[in-house]
Amino acid sequence: MNDSMTPRPPFPGYDPGQDNPVLETLLSHRSIRLYKDVPVSEEALDLILEAAQRAPTGSNMQSYSIIVVDDSDRRETLCGLCADQRFIAECGVFLVFCADMSRLIEVCERQGYRYRADHLNTILVAHGDAVIACQNAAVAAESMGFGTCMAGVVRRRPQAISDLLELPRHVFATVGLAIGVAGEDPGLKPRLPRRTVVSRNRYDTRHLEEDLVAYDRTMCRTGIYHGRMEPIAEVDPDLEETFTDETYGWFEHTARRLAGANQEEKRGLGQFLVGKGFSRE
Repeated sequence: MNDSMTPRPPFPGYDPGQDNPVLETLLSHRSIRLYKDVPVSEEALDLILEAAQRAPTGSNMQSYSIIVVDDSDRRETLCGLCADQRFIAECGVFLVFCADMSRLIEVCERQGYRYRADHLNTILVAHGDAVIACQNAAVAAESMGFGTCMAGVVRRRPQAISDLLELPRHVFATVGLAIGVAGEDPGLKPRLPRRTVVSRNRYDTRHLEEDLVAYDRTMCRTGIYHGRMEPIAEVDPDLEETFTDETYGWFEHTARRLAGANQEEKRGLGQFLVGKGFSRE
């Protein structure tokens, strides 16, 4: 863990004194959006990419590709296409993980067979392969002391990003990963109670309302949303703001994110994927 980071608070059932650096890295994760102007060395990047390639993959098809974006001009352009999230341009290196069926279609044709995997499950498998590889890369980078931040915003303007990265047919950007030397320590975000997320043998919502209310109050107390309120006008221009920094919590923030007008921008992804040669059937 980066020495500039605050230590992770005690976690039930885990002794931070025990020798388990993998758990320590996983349990200390926080997303970093401010980076120092320090490049990621080729040696470090090589290890991160090797870790990404060791990730589990559906049927060993490895249906993903990784674009290392280290050209500063291209990073600036990419940043502009990703809602001007500055960490994309300012981190040490930015990786774009892509769902990629192009190689596998070529393999199928090379063997003289008709490709028949043009269905929705293929999108889910390739997307999953890319995301799992991204997680492996993030854990590897954080274990080496770097900060990271995943960026799903690479799907926001899919055609423009596809053009910028020159992605061929049957390839689309799934998730980005910023890596670099952290210039901030935002601390650990509280997570939903375990029983809200984890059920045994069947889906269980018995404690859902109680746990969500408690979590909302916890998030309010952290102050994490101070100065970060989503504009209520994005939800409905006729609504007036009634929340304050002290009352605006996870409920309101999450609801506004899902109900905001910018959600309309994301409706074209399905048609984009069809244009890329994927099927939604």
